[in-house]
Amino acid sequence: MHLHLQSNSIYTNQLNTDNFARMLKDPSQCYKFYWLEAILTLMETTEGDLSFDAIIDEMICAAWYSVVNYHLHLGPTIRGKSENFLEHAIRILETDPVLPKPCTKQDLLQAIQRNNKELRNDKNGLAINVPYRLLSSFLTEIAGTSRLWYQRRQMIGYLLQANEKSPLPYIILDGPGLEKKVRINPLWRQLIFDNYPVIRSWIQLKKVRFLQDRNPGVPGIIYKLEENEAGARKLNNARQLWKTVATVSDRPIRDIYTGRLLANHQFDLDHFIPWSYITNDELWNLTPMDGRLNSSKSNKLPEWDLYFASLAENQYFLYEMIFSRELVRRQFEKCRRDNLNAIWATETLYVEGNSEGQFKNVLEHNLKPLYESAKLQGYELWRFGGNVSCDVTFDEGSEGFYLAAETK
Repeated sequence: MHLHLQSNSIYTNQLNTDNFARMLKDPSQCYKFYWLEAILTLMETTEGDLSFDAIIDEMICAAWYSVVNYHLHLGPTIRGKSENFLEHAIRILETDPVLPKPCTKQDLLQAIQRNNKELRNDKNGLAINVPYRLLSSFLTEIAGTSRLWYQRRQMIGYLLQANEKSPLPYIILDGPGLEKKVRINPLWRQLIFDNYPVIRSWIQLKKVRFLQDRNPGVPGIIYKLEENEAGARKLNNARQLWKTVATVSDRPIRDIYTGRLLANHQFDLDHFIPWSYITNDELWNLTPMDGRLNSSKSNKLPEWDLYFASLAENQYFLYEMIFSRELVRRQFEKCRRDNLNAIWATETLYVEGNSEGQFKNVLEHNLKPLYESAKLQGYELWRFGGNVSCDVTFDEGSEGFYLAAETK
């Protein structure tokens, strides 16, 4: 992708936009994306110089949801662990007992201040190279292995000299540690504001490509760069489908996690594999659930051996109703746009003529790899933690699900 920027006659012949477009080329870590994006974010509200400390705080806030909610790794994993200052800093903040969950950006900024001492090593690690290396596309005369990159005072002086020959996006003002500051060139500031949506989208595209390579097999990376509102999910038709089933069926609908009847059609639809991993509302991953369990299950994976068989029975019950009741079938068709996009589901799962064994085998064959991938990504396992331990089974008789329980 080429970065096409609008030009203003005031600065069009002074700024090297080709070098700007190469700033994010071939990074080994995610830091450049977050550093440049943080500068853009802070520029919207700050006209003056930006301290390293403030920029890094903004980086932490920007990466928070990707790491905490969506379990993304921000850099290479070495010996099974992520060697990444930004990710490590977020893990430290997660342990803050005062930080509410979920939290706002203001909550995060306050937590960063409370944990300033514990975050110091990671912040210093981010400040060592990122502010300087981001400008490397403008400093082609310096080899990547040059000692100058590691001599901070000399490098800051060199940036001042280079800026006199051809304006850099920013220079660095010396100071102790994280009190160093970035000063945005006014011509570059104007160019950035003139092209703000394009530049931010370009950074996001580069970031998505990088994170996808570091999280192979993880779906929906583009949705995992920031917090997603629950209201954006498209569950209305799927919820109405299950309510239609409950209305026309003689068989009761029960929660697969507890075995309890879902009374009066009052239930939530649960994503068996959490939405935060799968980032879609596919029908084959949805099951009616007692809404009171939502806060317990939250963003966790149900234990497969305990609950998949019940999910499969639930799904096969729905399948039978789709192909035996016209009212259910009509509502099912309304789900195709938002809840039936996986080709395997439309061509091999929800097709008339499947036996029970065929249906369950297709579901398991396609759901299990997604489940295992989410597990490897670090999603916590969950089981119902009420006063009973549940073994939910399905009876072919009129009672449907029943609960074999052992009192704790």
